[in-house]
Amino acid sequence: MLCPPRRSAAATRGPSLRWRLTRRPRRMRHPAARKPLPPHEEVQTLPHYLVGEALDGILYISAPPTARSMGLTPLLGRAPEGWWWTATPRLLMGQDVLVPDLAGWRSGRPEPLPPGTFIERRPDWICEVLSPASAKLDLGSKLPRYARAGIQHAWVINPVNRVLEVFRLDHERWVLRRAFVGEECVRAEPFEGLELALAPFWLPG
Repeated sequence: MLCPPRRSAAATRGPSLRWRLTRRPRRMRHPAARKPLPPHEEVQTLPHYLVGEALDGILYISAPPTARSMGLTPLLGRAPEGWWWTATPRLLMGQDVLVPDLAGWRSGRPEPLPPGTFIERRPDWICEVLSPASAKLDLGSKLPRYARAGIQHAWVINPVNRVLEVFRLDHERWVLRRAFVGEECVRAEPFEGLELALAPFWLPG
């Protein structure tokens, strides 16, 4: 019996080996990296439930504390005559974006703006409600920036210690005018003619 002709190894492996040797590797496609935005523009990309602020080229992101939300609600809509105020406005100050917990304008409401729009008009009064997470930024960075912007009045509310500090601007420096400790209702500048409730801010002792 004749043996079948022997096939070479190359013939046995056939074109599949050559295909494996000559096939070019696929290039994996990755999404292009998003070009970083300046911090004051990055603020606008955040979801609505987060507060974004840009200060000195740094982006700060936070969530509103419960005490802040509970305390601000009774104040909204109670601005004295000749004033307009709103919660968490986005104030554009040059390349900085600051979001005080409350801000007021003495000459009435600024022109209507879509939600989330920056406000360039300087307020006459701001209020910050401290929390353990925000106190360092509020006191160490934001208050001095408000002073440089020429805002005339500032309130700082400490819900844990139940303290309201009332400041007035004097040559770009804050001067403490009065401190209210543990009081549930106050009349404080620049709203001496209106009694405002502080009790909703206070945390259980």
